[in-house]
Amino acid sequence: MRPLLVAVLALLPALAVGQPLAFGSSSDVMELGSGPLGSGPAPTVVVGGVYGGPAYLPDTWRGAVRADVEAARGRFSLGVGTTVHPAAGGLYDPEADEAYDALRAVRYVRLNPTATSRVYARLGPTERMTLGTGALVRGYRTTTAYDERTLGAEAAVAGRRLTAGAFVDDLRLNGVVGGEASLVTGLRLGPARDLALGLAVVHDLGAPGLTGDSSLTGVEATVRGLLFGDGVLSAAPFVTAGGYLGHGGTVGGGVDLAAEDLNGLRARARAAVFVSSADFVPGYVGPFYTVSNASDRIVVDRTFFDDDADIELAGTPLDSLSGGVDLVLDLGVVAFGSVEVSQHVRRHLGPDDASAYGIRVAGRVVGGPRLAFELQREGFRGLIDLLFRSLGDQNALVLDVGVPVGRAGEVFVRSRYGYRLLDAADGVDELGRFLVERRFEPLVGLRVVLD
Repeated sequence: MRPLLVAVLALLPALAVGQPLAFGSSSDVMELGSGPLGSGPAPTVVVGGVYGGPAYLPDTWRGAVRADVEAARGRFSLGVGTTVHPAAGGLYDPEADEAYDALRAVRYVRLNPTATSRVYARLGPTERMTLGTGALVRGYRTTTAYDERTLGAEAAVAGRRLTAGAFVDDLRLNGVVGGEASLVTGLRLGPARDLALGLAVVHDLGAPGLTGDSSLTGVEATVRGLLFGDGVLSAAPFVTAGGYLGHGGTVGGGVDLAAEDLNGLRARARAAVFVSSADFVPGYVGPFYTVSNASDRIVVDRTFFDDDADIELAGTPLDSLSGGVDLVLDLGVVAFGSVEVSQHVRRHLGPDDASAYGIRVAGRVVGGPRLAFELQREGFRGLIDLLFRSLGDQNALVLDVGVPVGRAGEVFVRSRYGYRLLDAADGVDELGRFLVERRFEPLVGLRVVLD
């Protein structure tokens, strides 16, 4: 897997021409430099802020001090920031208990693509990684347990016929790595032209071996054609097959619809159907993979706090999944490079509670208001459960709101519903056990824009 990853990364500089790309966090509107490709290099801008206020962390109120800086110049942009939570007993242990915590202050460092150089690279926590059609990897991130996030890297390039991308979720190479490539052949099959062959691979370097219950190595192959496309609107049907070595697999098909430039709007939609064997569910390497996999599991919080109950674990392990059919619908709109609305729905038809849902609403004005709302849910069955069941143990929520006050003031509120890693001090002997964590931080500070 490592030689393959190195080979993909080595190809990137040679392919720097051609069609637009969409990979990982390349179009994240909350990061500077992610605007439309045709807009040219970003103007020089520096945005800095300092904040203070109270913070509710697990079971207690503490103080909170936050500082962050974002800057963009030409094709480069970066964001650095962190929050510490002092109290009478010192700082909050999970955010100040190892040297690696200093690297977690890096939010992103980016080389941004342009209309003439379609090369993208980023250092930072993995946030929005999808490979291929999402059969193996969809919406993967390392920030679900926020204090355990890792510094990773991702890069991609789009050429006239070949596109490629790769990522590592931890530069120490002990986590998840993956890559994808797609080659447009120019062949035709029936009404579909410009057939493209795609390959996506993923491997968990932290899981031993290539086979066995705790290993994870996946391969997905896709054939895609173009029904119509005029540079603005396009429709591309696809068929795909994928699986994890030593586990199960899937076959699927669907159609991608795209509108690349409608007066500043960029929209994408995907409808697909996957038929899977046992030991497989589409998008298994997803938002919850870092806290729910073969070795790491989520603890059901009601059993953790009940001294008379046995500890229960949430979610269904890969090797315990039954076969089923999954209906997938993805919708996404980005407006003017500064506002995004996206939604993912996967309805699992089978005996397991294995459906998934995600929604994101985000937007910002540099130096002005900003909003980021994101909800991810798994471990439910159908629409009724999604709408009327309370948030359970497989849920992650982020709400960041920044509102300017006066010329330089800002009220910044952050709410998180994520996970924290349990240890022996919590009375848990097993490694890799995570508990739901709820945070609320209403902060007030100064925010300055220099350009």
